[in-house]
Amino acid sequence: MTKKTKAEPAAKKETKKEEHKNHMITVQRVHELDNGTIMCDVKVNDVTIYGCNYKELQYKDGSGSFWKFDFPKRKGNDGKYYNFAFFFVTDDDLETIDSQIEELINQ
Repeated sequence: MTKKTKAEPAAKKETKKEEHKNHMITVQRVHELDNGTIMCDVKVNDVTIYGCNYKELQYKDGSGSFWKFDFPKRKGNDGKYYNFAFFFVTDDDLETIDSQIEELINQ
């Protein structure tokens, strides 16, 4: 009778962590809506994304508010909304977008 050997555990797959580069970001057009949402066009590395929005939201517990940058969306066949343009946004990118939006609104 042969002795059964235990199977060796599968080798772990190495995941590539994509290094996120600093983007060249320019906010090109800003329009403030009546509800406080700010619509803007953002140029990222020579590609313009039209219809981004920037709005202030409240925390659920009522402890304050925060600003959210969101990409344009389209409604899918399942009734859910999906981004059709996207880039990884770092904290530095958000600071750049925030300062440029503020500059354009105050003109």
